[in-house]
Amino acid sequence: MRRLALLLLLVACGSSTPSQSAPETEVAAGEVAKEPAAEPEQAGLLKTATFPSDSLGVDKSYLVYLPAGYEGSETRYPVVYMLHGLGGDEDNWSKMGLVTAADKLKLEAIVVMMDGDDSFYANSQTPADYQKCLGQPRTFGRAASLETYCVKHANYETYVATDMVAHVDSTYRTIAKREARAIGGLSMGGFGALMIGMRHKDVFSSVASHSGVTALLYKGPFPFETGKTQLIEDPMTVTKNFGRIGTLLYSIFGTDIQNWRDHDPAFLAKSLNDGELAIYLDCGTEDEFRLHNGVSYLHEVLESRGIAHDFTLAPGTHNVSFWADRIDDSLAFHSKHFAAP
Repeated sequence: MRRLALLLLLVACGSSTPSQSAPETEVAAGEVAKEPAAEPEQAGLLKTATFPSDSLGVDKSYLVYLPAGYEGSETRYPVVYMLHGLGGDEDNWSKMGLVTAADKLKLEAIVVMMDGDDSFYANSQTPADYQKCLGQPRTFGRAASLETYCVKHANYETYVATDMVAHVDSTYRTIAKREARAIGGLSMGGFGALMIGMRHKDVFSSVASHSGVTALLYKGPFPFETGKTQLIEDPMTVTKNFGRIGTLLYSIFGTDIQNWRDHDPAFLAKSLNDGELAIYLDCGTEDEFRLHNGVSYLHEVLESRGIAHDFTLAPGTHNVSFWADRIDDSLAFHSKHFAAP
């Protein structure tokens, strides 16, 4: 398993002396020998919960996966925070099979699936208008209830990196330190995971992006060519060139190009040092938003700084099938990081 430039071993062999051989099963005449019953697979538990976010001024719902063995034990666990894509919600990752993937991996971690609305997980330059939001439909995707989608303060980065982490650490048996926290996401959520992970290295130690907006200001070329990247210098270009998504981004990041750079993973990576973050990247080579070009640029930046990372371009488009096939990859990546000394 495994368009904008701008949703997771082994039995020891004994000696073969006769005295250590397993005894043969005695079967009465006319009976058929039965295979021993297989041990039932242990499964984690998926719960829905709500908490009040000071940074958003509203209550937000989330899903939490508690690993097999959580209940009835005193064990503390690392945590993986998962962010959905544009138009999505907190249910997206579970619907794509995250729970099944985590169970098959025997993941020994808590997984929190958050609701980030259409925020790109950033603190917006445009103040929230809660009443106006309640009176109009959601631009991207559907909102089951506008009361759960609209917010009073659009401080989504703080919501993720501060409010949510504090709530989870105080509610569940977590290992409450950066070495035991990971963050991942797809598309818009891939951007959010990288951006927040890179801006909050004191909170998270492992990040993963599936088909993410990894180079917010990538201008070209298409296809990507090593050493020839051009970057957007005027934020208005985004609005002119990328329609509704460009308008959304402009409202979030504003008129100052430096603010865009301060949130662009490809720019943030230029100040990273090897070993500060464990980084996983993937994207489909037929991505409709051509995001594989930006991912390739981020890969180039990381390589130029000697920063170890996992990078995969594979056949696929910007769709659920591609992401569902790779949930286990990023979960296994985080798990390996947690287990490292």
